[in-house]
Amino acid sequence: MKNLRTLKQQNGFTVLEVLIAGVITAIIVASVFSFYTKMNLQSEAQFDVSEMQQLCRTSLYDIRKSLLQAGFKISGQAPYEIKGDTLAVYYSETKPVDSILYFLREFTDAEYAKVPNRPGNTKLYKLMKKVNSLEPVIYADFITSIAYTIVSPDEINVGITVMAARKDDSYKANSGFRLYTISDKINVRNVQ
Repeated sequence: MKNLRTLKQQNGFTVLEVLIAGVITAIIVASVFSFYTKMNLQSEAQFDVSEMQQLCRTSLYDIRKSLLQAGFKISGQAPYEIKGDTLAVYYSETKPVDSILYFLREFTDAEYAKVPNRPGNTKLYKLMKKVNSLEPVIYADFITSIAYTIVSPDEINVGITVMAARKDDSYKANSGFRLYTISDKINVRNVQ
């Protein structure tokens, strides 16, 4: 009798116990995976926001730096010129007149193809920077607009709007593509 009792106590788990443990494990794994997915999407959205902010700030910083040079050591010429979304800055450092040109160049069809589900007729641009006679280089991309407003001859307001490179399904406006706008009033020091 004692051997039979010992034998009963050494039995393994029942099928019902194994099934219950499996269901509990599946629920825990599903909730952890759901949590991970949400955190990953939030992390990607925050990365996109940070990248848009950095893109705007660095572009604005560079334009500000150039405008602060405008008119340096030149006379008889305007220190800057604005035509629509193009800004030309003139100064003298290495030549009688050095120039920096900022302008927008629209995305090519191949570049647009890399942005699926882009909102309606939103045009995307690259901010190009051309120094003197050098080839223009891409300074920033995913720009939706740039505006230069002359407040006074020695004060310019610059506004830049950037769109996120990828869609955020948790963001409902603008077909899921986040936008970021920054503007700054810049004092041109060398206006005569």
